[in-house]
Amino acid sequence: MIHAGPAVSCVALLGADLPGLRPRLMCDQGSHVMRGQTLFHDRLHPEIVFVSPVSGVVESITLGPRRSLSALVIRLEVGQHEPDPITMPMSSATEVRAALLAKGFWPAFLTRPFGRIPAPDAEAEAIFVTMTPDNPHAPDPRVVLADEQDVFTAGLKAVALLTSGKVHVCQTPATDIAAGLGDRIRGAFFASGGASGLTGTHIHRLHPVGPGRSVWSIGYQDVLSIGKMVMTGAHDFSRVVALTGPRAREPRLVRTITGASLTELTGGEALPDPRGLPPCVLSGSATSGRRAAWLGRYHQQITLLDDVPSRREPSAKGLVKRLCLVSSRPAPVIPTAALESALDFGVPVIPFLRALSVGDAETASRLGCLEMVEEDLAAVSLACTSGADYGRMLRHVLDELAEDA
Repeated sequence: MIHAGPAVSCVALLGADLPGLRPRLMCDQGSHVMRGQTLFHDRLHPEIVFVSPVSGVVESITLGPRRSLSALVIRLEVGQHEPDPITMPMSSATEVRAALLAKGFWPAFLTRPFGRIPAPDAEAEAIFVTMTPDNPHAPDPRVVLADEQDVFTAGLKAVALLTSGKVHVCQTPATDIAAGLGDRIRGAFFASGGASGLTGTHIHRLHPVGPGRSVWSIGYQDVLSIGKMVMTGAHDFSRVVALTGPRAREPRLVRTITGASLTELTGGEALPDPRGLPPCVLSGSATSGRRAAWLGRYHQQITLLDDVPSRREPSAKGLVKRLCLVSSRPAPVIPTAALESALDFGVPVIPFLRALSVGDAETASRLGCLEMVEEDLAAVSLACTSGADYGRMLRHVLDELAEDA
């Protein structure tokens, strides 16, 4: 069952979701914007626009290093007129591409290699639709898509026009959601949870990538949003997320909006702590999520945990170790069975982690990093004795390789 989430007054577009992007702003602080209105576009590819998920007022714009985006916050305005839906022709690859770019849905796609938004004229050898939960607490896609199969099918057919290759609908074993949609839209079945639920694992097994080979991935809720755009012309940026974690008072599925304020979404949702400490709020799962104030663009889970100390304690383990601020150099990497089994890409784990640790992009590429993004290394970071965040190291390497590509 899906519950209506708490009303939020603010949403944000986050630079953390957009690696490598340099925005050219089309609005100012204090600007009144409508749902679907362009807020900024990519300086390198002006055709890629980022639109407002709500109608309201731009409350703040924070830029990071080299004028990268940190956060653009919009405060909702109650009673503001919503724009009328505008349908666009989407019966050919050219029309679908133009519509997704114009309406701000192009950023729903991410490339492998590099985990970036594809160029507006790029071609994918295949497209992967991810419907496999990466942990037992993630939303069940079949629950989210209940009563909306026709809309989801419309989205799948539109997405399929963007590639001459296969569209792999990666799902858990059950009735094939992609059945009867033609030879190019195929169901692929993986167990839920762990590495088998990650897009990187699907790509590695079905269509490995590397230099000169590129595929795209997209989440099933974005495909659903594209289907709604096809059928109604409306911008729909709603999200069904799982509210979970040991501090969650009532774990459940809630419907909210991408970029929603986690402070407002989780207000009153946490169990009290004997020490009076507030919960640690993660956007994402306990394995790969990040401590945040806003719901990430690609996240489908909010996790409430016990808060962590402000500095690493010698006894800290697992997620606590990763979230704590490390004040000293990382500990040595000790090969263990858990570490060797934490990476499901057939790469030699220890040499690979050493290459990431020293920023050796050439060796990391040769060992297989082009198939991965940060979430693929979350389990490695938890299992490793060093306490290092290998997802962050991987991002630095991928960005370097992307600039040289």
